[in-house]
Amino acid sequence: MDSQKSWSDWWRQFLGLSHNSHQEVVKILQDRYADEIRHARRYAQHAGKMQYPQFRERLLAIAADEARHAEWLANKITLFGGKLPHVLEVHATDKNSWQYLLDDVDEELPGLDEMFETMQSLRDESPDVARMLERIYEDGVKHRAEIREMLMRSDPQARMTE
Repeated sequence: MDSQKSWSDWWRQFLGLSHNSHQEVVKILQDRYADEIRHARRYAQHAGKMQYPQFRERLLAIAADEARHAEWLANKITLFGGKLPHVLEVHATDKNSWQYLLDDVDEELPGLDEMFETMQSLRDESPDVARMLERIYEDGVKHRAEIREMLMRSDPQARMTE
């Protein structure tokens, strides 16, 4: 196989994907990749702004998890013959630690809901991609809970509702 396209065709046939569904899977992976890169960058930036060192360490660990997720997604994108999307830089504004954590909790939820729906839609057509997204989803749920806990501990008057 001489070209990337040949590998892409081979993998598509091996996984039983039509050309259109193959493109849809690559697009889903590229979107998730961009989200994970943005999350990793945002958490790393917010970690530097944290008042408490234990929060800083936890956000840096979450940023590392998000970067690892992006690496998994990048590998799949490349395997399917896709290109990694350009991801714009994330710029933090001047806020306090509590406000950064609140932004992080709010940012994570829509992505988790969307990922859950995507996982379900890919379960039959591309089970390996669905399993990878499920692992990322589970980490996202865990991360959101950890950030909510930090948020509650940083402002005891804060009431978080689901």
